[in-house]
Amino acid sequence: MGSLFQGVLPMKKLIPALLFMMAFAGFLASQILWDSYDLNAKQVEQDKQKHSVYETNFQGLKFTTSKQTSVELRNEKAPIIVLNFWASWCLPCLKEFPGLVKFQEKYQGKVKVFGINGDEEDPVENIDKVEKKYALNFESAVDAQSAVSNKFLINTYPVSIVFYKGRVIYVNKKIHDFMAPEFLTLIDEALKGNSP
Repeated sequence: MGSLFQGVLPMKKLIPALLFMMAFAGFLASQILWDSYDLNAKQVEQDKQKHSVYETNFQGLKFTTSKQTSVELRNEKAPIIVLNFWASWCLPCLKEFPGLVKFQEKYQGKVKVFGINGDEEDPVENIDKVEKKYALNFESAVDAQSAVSNKFLINTYPVSIVFYKGRVIYVNKKIHDFMAPEFLTLIDEALKGNSP
């Protein structure tokens, strides 16, 4: 019977080892939480800086659409402006268009969508094809030289920036469902004057 327990440490010797392991695990968990908090704080600060850039550029942005409509964002009457950065070769961009069309229809007069197209080759022709295929109810500007995209720090598609009276209220850097209930709630609250 004594030989069965020869290789096992007595409980008194295990307790300090267990306490050390628990303390070390607690230390690691607190480090992970602190690093996570630090990363979140940095992200919030970076987002604030980007939003500031977006809002500054919103005030001065002028462009001409592919249909020769002159646009100066700060003079637009609709309280909500959506800048949708897209390209004809970007499948996620094309997939979100039906919802974006419905979104603008739902908020007619209160929302104005402008596409910013990044096609480098035959942009006007590509915009025209996409507008017809997806029955787009908004116009797009040609941004073949990335002049607008660079101002808004865009380096991928699709990206949508939603402004309420010139202030950023939403940014999405991937395919977006413009008819999602939580997004529509955000828009409804902004239109009531309860913007975030």
